[in-house]
Amino acid sequence: MLRKIRDKVGLLGPSLLWASAAIGVSHIVQSTRAGATYGYTLILVVILANLLKYPFFEFATRYTVVKNETVLDGYRKIGKWALYLYLALTISTMFTIQAGVTLVTAAIFQNWLDLNIGLFAASFVILFSCVVIILLVKGESFIKIIKALILVLVVSTVISVFMTRNVALTPSDGFVGPEILSYAGVTFLIALVGWMPSPIDLSAWTSVWIMEKRKENSNFTLKDNSFDFNFSYITTTVLAVVFLILGANVFYGSGTEFASSASNFVSQLAELYSSLGKGARGLILLCAFTAMFSTTITCLDAFPKVLSKCTELIFLKKQSTKLFLLIVVLGTLMVIFYFSGEMRLLVDFATILSFLTSPFLAYLNYKLIYNSDFPASSRPHFAVKALSLLGLFFLGTFSIVFILNKLGLIF
Repeated sequence: MLRKIRDKVGLLGPSLLWASAAIGVSHIVQSTRAGATYGYTLILVVILANLLKYPFFEFATRYTVVKNETVLDGYRKIGKWALYLYLALTISTMFTIQAGVTLVTAAIFQNWLDLNIGLFAASFVILFSCVVIILLVKGESFIKIIKALILVLVVSTVISVFMTRNVALTPSDGFVGPEILSYAGVTFLIALVGWMPSPIDLSAWTSVWIMEKRKENSNFTLKDNSFDFNFSYITTTVLAVVFLILGANVFYGSGTEFASSASNFVSQLAELYSSLGKGARGLILLCAFTAMFSTTITCLDAFPKVLSKCTELIFLKKQSTKLFLLIVVLGTLMVIFYFSGEMRLLVDFATILSFLTSPFLAYLNYKLIYNSDFPASSRPHFAVKALSLLGLFFLGTFSIVFILNKLGLIF
């Protein structure tokens, strides 16, 4: 029995790295804020968003295992424009996304250890630590570190829920739950759904990591991949719901106005959890730190690799991953140093760009699986195809609603 469990855990890898990248700001900040602001109301929305995006992440892993090449190779076959679209999106958002997750991790790090070294210095420490691990720890050993972080995250999160399940919140005088069907409500809903569980472009990251695993284990089959992907995806979805429940248990009805800045939000989070006891504060910060540190390190591992692969496909010459790692780190530090005050605007820009390109990238992943050159015998069940078509409609409709809402034509 123990051997069977160990063998199954050994299969976890590429998709677990994706889960580690996904469980970041979308969970720690957005899901918690969703529960704090709207109570349990948005649980169904979170589950539905994860369900409707499921096929497009699954298609990327399925294509890679069956065709033995990344989805980026597949995009290149569809047309250079598809690869250019992906590369442009990555270049436009990578410094902002990496800076955003690094800043939140640094804020938690400072708050947790009561440090007073400044956010830039703390961010430098976090990035330096990640670079050292990426350069020195390779392959299965790197995945083991992520597995350990995910384990700590899951255990600490579950304990946090149990600690808060009996919290008796007394709604503040005159508290009225905010309307979801309003400009602010729809804007928040779109931000929540847009990055839940992650932007569609992260599906290519899993694809690159699968090819790396294949170099070490050529027997990584479609069945093995299905277990890795489904376990990781379900874990990501469950944790999103759990963080929403945490927010609802501790903050809903308290009348607390949450800071718009993610780093200030973390400070608020720690302060409010302190009311449950010193242990509760330490636990939620441990939970938040493991989530954000694993996100920071997997993002920093993925960006250089997809950049290297894209440029290799465009220029037909293999590029150094280490060079791109240096570029991402330096660019991230520059954004943190010069634009940390404008971080919210930059993150909003990255979120919007990822959100608006999601229907196109989702369609590309769909096309890879239902192209004539993909073996029909390796395609997923018809129910998954039906779900993907529903997902495409959902993503397209939500993008239109987002544009109309921004133009003030709905509320």
